[in-house]
Amino acid sequence: MNPETQKNNASDTNYFLRRQIYAVMIIVSAGLCFGRIIAVDNVKDRSVQDYRTSTIRRTLEEKRQQLEARGASQKSIDNELEKTKRNLEETYRTERPTLSANDRSRFCTIRVLVEPNLRETRIVEKNGQKQEVVVPYAIDKIRTQRGWDSIDIVCHSLPDDPSTRYLYSTKPPLLPTVMAIPYWIIYKTTGWTFDTEPFFVARLMLVVCHLIPLAIGWILTISLIERFAKNDWTKLFAAAFTCFGTFLSTFVVTLNNHLPAVFCIIVALDAAVRICFDGDLRKRWFFIAAFFAAFAFACELPSALFFAMLGLSLLIRYPRQTLIAGIPAAVVVIAAFFTTNYIAHKTFLPAYSQQDWYFFEGYQKYGKTINSYWSNPRGPDVGEPNRLKYAYHFTIGRRGVFSLTPVWILAMMGMLTSLFQKNDATFRNLTRMTFLMTLICFAFYLSMGQENRNYGGVTSGLRWLFWLIPFWTLTSLPILDKMSKYAAFRGLALLLLFLSATSVAYPLWNPWSPSWLEWFMKYISAR
Repeated sequence: MNPETQKNNASDTNYFLRRQIYAVMIIVSAGLCFGRIIAVDNVKDRSVQDYRTSTIRRTLEEKRQQLEARGASQKSIDNELEKTKRNLEETYRTERPTLSANDRSRFCTIRVLVEPNLRETRIVEKNGQKQEVVVPYAIDKIRTQRGWDSIDIVCHSLPDDPSTRYLYSTKPPLLPTVMAIPYWIIYKTTGWTFDTEPFFVARLMLVVCHLIPLAIGWILTISLIERFAKNDWTKLFAAAFTCFGTFLSTFVVTLNNHLPAVFCIIVALDAAVRICFDGDLRKRWFFIAAFFAAFAFACELPSALFFAMLGLSLLIRYPRQTLIAGIPAAVVVIAAFFTTNYIAHKTFLPAYSQQDWYFFEGYQKYGKTINSYWSNPRGPDVGEPNRLKYAYHFTIGRRGVFSLTPVWILAMMGMLTSLFQKNDATFRNLTRMTFLMTLICFAFYLSMGQENRNYGGVTSGLRWLFWLIPFWTLTSLPILDKMSKYAAFRGLALLLLFLSATSVAYPLWNPWSPSWLEWFMKYISAR
């Protein structure tokens, strides 16, 4: 924070009151997220499962009577009953701390990196001797376990062993590798695994990987709001929206790449503001801006737009600092991204770019046969055949970014307002960058082929655009400043916030479910 901003805050009699209100908002929102995390369970209602489990004793007694009637020995009866009990318990036990194929795919990679007994191995000949070596990142063993299935997998062989294929997550391996660090600490210090303590371990991982970074992101975002908003009402409204009105808190309960990407963008944006607005040219900020912008790109491919635009801007304006601190930081992340990908797949190209890896049939290992889901996708994964219909639902329809989070309408209006006003030139440059990224991103997704027009699968929000949330939040400030002067416009903004918060809260237990608007439209059409 520059001296001028500190001076303004010191003279602002409401500044310290606002800080207390911000703290309350962040604590309440974090508490709501934490409550959802410690309740994570893929089974929404366990009553059916509990009832079926309660029938095991009666089933075993009936089985005993049948065996005794056949004249079976006591030993064979005991063995048969024990086997039946295990099978019934496994069949009826359906709860698990993973909520979708998406997060299970990442958890599979994390587990094979940490748990030695789950690592896939192969025999290679070296110096005339056969040796057993680990196949890095292969998830064959865990993928065949009950409860660890996923459709987000690819299958391919390695260059030096073309006759043998292995299963892998479709996700780039860098982020799961980083996320494996807290699991490794848990595993080494307590001995707990996803087999012995699945819910505790998964929930602790979500707190470390999602909730803590998200809370830090709220703090940094609100500090940016304090800087750029002009009046109290706008600042409080934007802070409330940040804590309660975006889908980031909805997705805190499922392991994903979107929240880490947004966290990295917020940190990079905060560092860039210190450089470009405050004139703080210390190398640490260039390092932080470049490192986190690059890591955001590693987590969320479309955020390469931000990484490239920020890097180019800093290089042009501050070439010495960018060359000394910024570029080396970015190189570290990019090198780690491609290195982990090469270790996993023996190619620098990510798995999601290798379309032929997605389609496989009759893959057999460990007594199970696995066929690719993507050879015959179902539901929304088939893709929307009508491009105009897709554009409608992508924007203002049942999956729409503006219909589910209508506050973004204000962000678009604020963006246009800033572009044509004589406001702060540096903020106008931020607005232009946001406008260009938004335009390119929308054009990219609306121009995709049918197989990719799937709205991100069955989700409560359009997750592909989450990485733009910090930028849209800031671009909404100019129009909110104008609306704050009129009671009617303030009421309209509060209504939009209410609807946005409704979308966030509706998928209470699982974000991988249809939005409230989709259910409502189905209800209306069925009447």
